[in-house]
Amino acid sequence: MFRPNDSMALHTRNIVLFATVAALIGCGGNDDGTAPVGGLTTVGRLERGSTIRLVTRDGLSPADSVVTGVAVTPAIAGAVSGATVTLLQVGAVTISARGSDGRMLSTTFDVAFPPTVYFDAVAAGNRDIYSVSLDGRDLSRRTTSPGDETQPTVVAAAIVFVSTRDGNGELYSMPATVGGVEQRLTTTAANESQPAFAAGGAALAYVSDVSGAPRVYVAPTPPTNPAQLTAASFGFGGSIEASPTWSPARDRIALVSTANGGANLFIASATAGGTPTPVAGSGSGQTDVEPAWSPDGNRIAFASTRAGATQIFLLDLRTGAFTQLTNDASPVGQPGWLADGRLVFTRFAAGASTLWWVDPSDTVPPTQIPTTGVVQAAHGTGAH
Repeated sequence: MFRPNDSMALHTRNIVLFATVAALIGCGGNDDGTAPVGGLTTVGRLERGSTIRLVTRDGLSPADSVVTGVAVTPAIAGAVSGATVTLLQVGAVTISARGSDGRMLSTTFDVAFPPTVYFDAVAAGNRDIYSVSLDGRDLSRRTTSPGDETQPTVVAAAIVFVSTRDGNGELYSMPATVGGVEQRLTTTAANESQPAFAAGGAALAYVSDVSGAPRVYVAPTPPTNPAQLTAASFGFGGSIEASPTWSPARDRIALVSTANGGANLFIASATAGGTPTPVAGSGSGQTDVEPAWSPDGNRIAFASTRAGATQIFLLDLRTGAFTQLTNDASPVGQPGWLADGRLVFTRFAAGASTLWWVDPSDTVPPTQIPTTGVVQAAHGTGAH
């Protein structure tokens, strides 16, 4: 089931994702995540926390041969299990193994940092902004105000989030580096929420109820002279807008609106004052919410009840086709893209929420992101 915020049926909290290292494959690797052919080859993502497979390849032949006697240097850099190695630290790693012909082979490569996930969570009764690496390490509390801090959106060196420390929802910013000074961005009697950075960080979209009903607004960063994204004639007096997400080209914004009576997906021009276009296939009795535009611009991930319990679906903007990405026994939602095309989402089970990631291009099941010490993690929706 879709879990609304207490104050607004379509208001959702953000998990925001930011890849700390653009290069996911170190020196000696190919674009597909493998080392060069000929000799010992690694298959998998060269990233801390990943498990890679070791094989040999004879010249340009695509055939793989299993290796034995795998060893890692330095030894603390990887955990060996048969022909696989779980990468445990960042930096140069050398792996040696014996091929099927008895030769000892080795390869050296660089292990990259995993991406960082920004999210809001409860610990010791207080909701704050946290960050954690995709492998569950480097967990850090980023805010300490007694008010609720939620819905971070991150780009480059900046984080924008929502705080209730002033009695209502206001936007704040801080540097992405740990220990940065927080700065208040909005000062209104309304509630500002659900900020979403445009690519590059020069503009924000967010939700405000300044006009009565929650509507999406756009503004430069920091926000000055915000303008309502949709025309005043769009929807009806009590219709709600939520969950803005920018296209990578910054020319369009996908959002959720109840303009047609249900919670469905729309796409609007990023120029304020237009009339959004309903997404074909959204609005046939199901609830479609929490859109997140993919970094390549080709897909929108969203949460939907179209298969029963809320799951993550993908809309291919090139074909208009919908595909179901998750098939979990528990409700899942709040998708957010990593720069490399992986997707982070929230799983709701047993009264708690947990962070997970999945690669839509792979058949590997979703992987949980540990957040040890945080009682309730990832209460939010994917954003940037």
